[in-house]
Amino acid sequence: MNKKQFLKSLNDVYCRLAVTRHGVGVVAIRPIPKGVDPFKHCDPGGDVLEIPEVELEASDAPEESKQLVRDFCALQDGVYFVPDYGMDAIDKSYFLNHSKKANMVTKNDGEVFVTARAIKKGEELTADYHQYHEHVKNFEQKKAKKK
Repeated sequence: MNKKQFLKSLNDVYCRLAVTRHGVGVVAIRPIPKGVDPFKHCDPGGDVLEIPEVELEASDAPEESKQLVRDFCALQDGVYFVPDYGMDAIDKSYFLNHSKKANMVTKNDGEVFVTARAIKKGEELTADYHQYHEHVKNFEQKKAKKK
């Protein structure tokens, strides 16, 4: 990206990281229309690596680093989907907090998010983790069995 492209890309910046009632989250800095991907410039060239949960656990990485993967990366069918550029450069979409009344949706298991409806300036962007994260699905199933 050159300077001109960078300045033009600022027209597509809709949100920022901020303190929310959930801790750190993503907050709209201006209105976002329905159907918009507010994270499209976060990592336009990056890809994901598939790291099986058993390989993560067996690795000699520090426990705190493993916890970053557990906290921020989607787990599906025993595989974590992690950014190929490393954990130190994760994009804002990784900070979406969970809500059963989410205003963001994903149609590809958490790879790309778009707004489910128009979002107002100052509103927190949220996703329903049940759509794409295995740990959340398993936790909810275990919780339901206990009842």
